Parts: sequence; structure tokens; C-alpha cells
Amino acid sequence: MLVFVHGMWSYPEIWEPFVKYFEDRGFKCKSMDLQEINKINASFYDYLELVKGNVRKGDIVIGHSLGGLLVQKIAEEKGIKAGIAISSAPPKGIKFGKKAMLASLKYFPKIISKKPFKPDFSFARKYIFNCIDEEKARKAHEKMRNDSSKVAYEVAMNKIAVDEKKIKCPMLFIAMKDDRLSPPDMVKKIADKYGGKLLIYEGCHWFIEKWDEIADGIEDFILDLKIY
Repeated sequence: MLVFVHGMWSYPEIWEPFVKYFEDRGFKCKSMDLQEINKINASFYDYLELVKGNVRKGDIVIGHSLGGLLVQKIAEEKGIKAGIAISSAPPKGIKFGKKAMLASLKYFPKIISKKPFKPDFSFARKYIFNCIDEEKARKAHEKMRNDSSKVAYEVAMNKIAVDEKKIKCPMLFIAMKDDRLSPPDMVKKIADKYGGKLLIYEGCHWFIEKWDEIADGIEDFILDLKIY
């Protein structure tokens, strides 16, 4: 089965075109909703346990952003067939870019207050939706959901360690050329940590605009593994 994991402030519906694409090709698919936890100040490890509970040994896990970091932890802790991370958040030892980190400082009062939040439109437009037009960006921002301030802190402060020596499955990392949150050079460092394959596509952190090209690349990777 292919298990899809969305990112921070996101929702499972972003995977709908991917699910249709792969189901049409005979794959079984499942899209996780991290907010099933329904916990005001959930931690990264709460999300991890939720996903692990829905993943079996023979599955392939595909994640975006925060979901990409969850893929890395699941590959470390569970014997999955393969892990695929799109515009992944970095594990401990690989940092976000300085510009994005400085821009995110304004959210630290929300993190300290332990209240769920989502980024304002100006931040999202600059770092997430920078490759789509204004109207699409505003509609996408409206759909974003408040998320745990604790998870935001853990990921931004590089608290999530992954032991690459424990990962035995093939890993694919996908970067978007104009991604300002998870830029290609950062994603390359993550891929190199695991000896994983790296693919780079046109686009930004809001990868869904290029979903068909990305889906083609993922299918090629899976078929090359000769496990389906």
C-alpha cells in the first residue's frame, strides 16, 4: 500500500490527484490526516505514532514537508519497503535556510503560548506559494489549518534526530527548484545523509501544481524497485 502523509498546516485532500493516479495503476492507497489526534499541543512524536499505527511492513510511505520528516523516522523505526519525501523538513543536523528562519521568528509568541496557529498570508505567499498566482495562493491559504505550535517548534529548532544507519529501505527525495522553505541544496543534504535518490522539478513548496510530473517520477522509482 502507498501511505500518503501531508505536511504542517495541510490536509489529506492535497493527495487526491496522487491517489487517483496510483489507484488507476492498480496501487492501493491511503491518505493520513494528522489532525485525527485532536490534541491542542500535539508533539511530533504524537504524529509519528499515529502514522506508524497505520503503516505495515510492506508499505511505501510518501510525505510532504513535515510528512517527509515523518517518512524518515518511520523508515528508521519500521521496516517499510521504501520512503519518499517531497520538499522535506530536515532532521537534526541539517538546518532550514536563514531567511525562512528569520521570517518565522514572529511566530515564537504563538509557540510560547502553546496555541495552534497557521502562518499569515504574507509568510505563506513568500515561502510556500511563491510559484502560483495571487488568487490561487489566497484560496490555498484559506484552506490551511491551524497546527500544533509544539510541532512547529520541534521541527524549526531541528530537534528530530534520525539515525541513518538504521534505515535499510530505498529512499527518494524530491526537491522543487524554487522552494524557499525546503530549497534544493537542503534537500540534497538530506538525500545524501541516507544515500537516497534525488529528483528536482520546477515549482515551489506548494508542489501540487506539478503533481503529475512528480507522480510520474514516483511511479518510475517504485517500478525500478521491482517490489510491485
